[in-house]
Amino acid sequence: MKRTIFLIFLALVVGLVWFGGCRPGGQEIEIRAAPIHEVRISIAESFPPQVFVYIKGGLADGCTTFHDLTIDRSGNTITIKVSIQQPKNTPCAQVYGYFEKNVNLGSQFVAKQTYNLSVNDYKTTFVMP
Repeated sequence: MKRTIFLIFLALVVGLVWFGGCRPGGQEIEIRAAPIHEVRISIAESFPPQVFVYIKGGLADGCTTFHDLTIDRSGNTITIKVSIQQPKNTPCAQVYGYFEKNVNLGSQFVAKQTYNLSVNDYKTTFVMP
């Protein structure tokens, strides 16, 4: 009985390593800017008002995943850089997917001011109420 359980366990571990669950030796990852499909700005009716950004981006195939998101603000210009990652030289299911992120930009905004928002190549503006 113990031998049977051990053999089943060993087969599972070998299967995971062989079919990619755990890749020995590490794997090169390609990181690039995410294609952005949709950006929506919401201003919460709080005091002080807070600005939220909804981002919908694309994943090229079944191996591509969300990587990182950075925010940079200079005056009335906000730049959000969104990246995705994909293993190099790996066969992947050719199924296009999406990711969604909600970003809180905070409350450091001035009423009646226009702000420029850039999310990768997607550009828009908003006015604080």
